[in-house]
Amino acid sequence: MFRRILNSALLIFFSVSLLSASETYLIDTPTASVLDYGSYSAGFRVFSNGNLLSKIDFGVFKLLNIGVSWELDKFVGNDRIKAAIPALRIKFRVYDGDMTLPEVAVGYDGQGYFFDFNREGNYLQMGKGLYIVAGREFLIEGLTLNAGINMSSFSKPRIHGFLNLITSLYKDIIYFMMECDSMDLKLNFGFKFALTEHISARCVLRNHYDCDNHKICSERVFKISYSGKF
Repeated sequence: MFRRILNSALLIFFSVSLLSASETYLIDTPTASVLDYGSYSAGFRVFSNGNLLSKIDFGVFKLLNIGVSWELDKFVGNDRIKAAIPALRIKFRVYDGDMTLPEVAVGYDGQGYFFDFNREGNYLQMGKGLYIVAGREFLIEGLTLNAGINMSSFSKPRIHGFLNLITSLYKDIIYFMMECDSMDLKLNFGFKFALTEHISARCVLRNHYDCDNHKICSERVFKISYSGKF
């Protein structure tokens, strides 16, 4: 059932005329960019334990994006698929930036990682929750830097910080990405490959601190993204 739904969604995404989109999310952290009005961006991410995370965002107004994401546990393999609760994503750009000041956006992202029905808060790794992020080109042309703070939980309020960057290594085809996040002490890096003007793939090495087992865990992530305009 789930596989049929996703296969149908892929056909729809490919059949619509595709346009380039802003880099609204890097790996686990947001940027200050938003999608243009009438645009959409969809992505499918495969990570540890055969899990699949699907996301789609829409540019519903000039400065406002709304989206949803959904994690499927053990989608790859022969085990029974378990579906998490869909999560809401909202981003609003409050300042466009200028020659001296960065662009600024505020948002909410309820998507965590490794859904667990038996765990309070459901996710082993919590989502960003409320956040504010600022970004702009930094030092050299093509190097974009974003920095922000977030609060992942309302019941146990705690402020975290994050930083991410992306830069072109070869024309507009190969990019290097890196981010650090004080929540779970994450340090992630990877490469983005522009397969076409509108379709990209990412290979990522993702590290985080496992508070339950008191150790650093690593995983490899593969993601493919599409963008278009209605």
